[in-house]
Amino acid sequence: METEKAHIRVRAILDIVGKPKEFVEKKLKEYIDHIKEDVNLMVMDEKISPAIEQDNYFSAIAELEVVIKGVQNLVGFCIDYMPASIDIIKPDTITFAQRDFTGFVNDMLGKLHNVDMAAKQSGSENELLKKNMTSVIRNNILVLLKFKINTIDGMCKATGIPEDELKRFLELLKKEGRIVEKEEGYDLA
Repeated sequence: METEKAHIRVRAILDIVGKPKEFVEKKLKEYIDHIKEDVNLMVMDEKISPAIEQDNYFSAIAELEVVIKGVQNLVGFCIDYMPASIDIIKPDTITFAQRDFTGFVNDMLGKLHNVDMAAKQSGSENELLKKNMTSVIRNNILVLLKFKINTIDGMCKATGIPEDELKRFLELLKKEGRIVEKEEGYDLA
């Protein structure tokens, strides 16, 4: 069987987790609709279970039976749609020629490199967002102190930041010598 022309029938399990329940169920349906638009595969059957609550989140699961054109597209399906698991139903045996297997591995590596680049880019963007958010919060505290909002309760109300989180920033600003703690609250140094 030539691997790139062979149709492969798989059972795929998809799982989406989030909140609220209606949102999770809607997103799973949209995700399946998106999969159905892929020209390299055909969804033969689908079973969608209602979302169930687990650890304050909702999990919705779908089981799809899909026919996929070739091993390359099977790998693409796995990387692009990230099923929780797949089970190859047909064919019973898949044989690779060296040339086909080399191409398959290189295609898989290319897709993994793209995923790796996206993850690294997201990580960098996340770090930049954290740094900027920290600066915004620190500056917000300094502005509040300038306007004499100097108690933890007052700053929590003004910023919407929980007390334990706000205290971390106050401690950092104290260590840097930017603010001082007094009996009635905090003040600029």
